[in-house]
Amino acid sequence: MRQHLFRALTILAAFVGLSSAVVAQPIAIATLTPPELQELQRLMPRSAEDYYNVGLMHQGTGDLAAAIDAFSQAIRLNPSADYYFARGLAYYDQGDMQRAIADFTTALHNDPQFIAAYYNRGMAYLALQNYNAAIVDFDAALARDPQFVAAYYSRGMAHFDSGNVELAQADYERARALNPAMTAQYYDRAPRPLTGGP
Repeated sequence: MRQHLFRALTILAAFVGLSSAVVAQPIAIATLTPPELQELQRLMPRSAEDYYNVGLMHQGTGDLAAAIDAFSQAIRLNPSADYYFARGLAYYDQGDMQRAIADFTTALHNDPQFIAAYYNRGMAYLALQNYNAAIVDFDAALARDPQFVAAYYSRGMAHFDSGNVELAQADYERARALNPAMTAQYYDRAPRPLTGGP
């Protein structure tokens, strides 16, 4: 019983954003009353959505390992495209492009219209200098949303890095035409991955 309560408290700590070190200290579990134990059980994450929200919280604080763990729990309960996508973003932010690509690919198997998954998988391929695969994914995103400015810009980067300067310039101009507020300074910065989810 004590071991289960320690695990419950650890999960609850993650859910409310406490450091696991707080829970690792000896806790006088025997002093918890039955109503307190019931409240503890009520607050614990139970559903995939609960774990997804815990993962988002950890991702927001930069604790990517904890975010990945929470998203993995969500996937275990419900292997939805959104949860794979969220874990893919965490892997991307961690610099693990291969796992990010795998999760974005699974998200796309579950939802072939998931524009942000195409875009972010393209960004991961771009980071790995796999320009052809990146361009294919940016093309897929643009086929589903022809007004997707960041996809034009990112595809332009892939074209430029692969030596296709004319195609790059055409994509940059299309992005600028769709969003005239873009300045040359914007083009000097690499775009960040796109976030999204339920």
